[in-house]
Amino acid sequence: YLTRVGLCANDYLDREVDASLSGGEVKRIEIASILARQGKLMIFDEPEAGIDLWSFARLTETFEQLHAAGGATMIVISHQERIISLADEVIVVGDGRLRHRGSPAEILPQILADTLGGCPVLQKEADVS
Repeated sequence: YLTRVGLCANDYLDREVDASLSGGEVKRIEIASILARQGKLMIFDEPEAGIDLWSFARLTETFEQLHAAGGATMIVISHQERIISLADEVIVVGDGRLRHRGSPAEILPQILADTLGGCPVLQKEADVS
């Protein structure tokens, strides 16, 4: 499971989970331990936080494999488009209220519109193209 999240298992066999590990290492160990439990419901809160790009790629591959295998429901709280695009359903919550709900193809344009809508410089550039 450590290998699936981008860590060499041999490097962590006798290590303590303590301050000697980076935040990204701790995050990946947490994700590996959730995967090892093989639960029917897995909740990941910003799993990409604090990890490097290579590990992020490994993480998305792992999520894709879990999705393809079926058998478990994953709830992933994320702001990363790459992770959002893997979802079957996206739910956007803002100010404690449900803002949008649908497939990634339906929701991603709405998220971008909501994000860019209040920025006059970006609106001006969008008008030019």
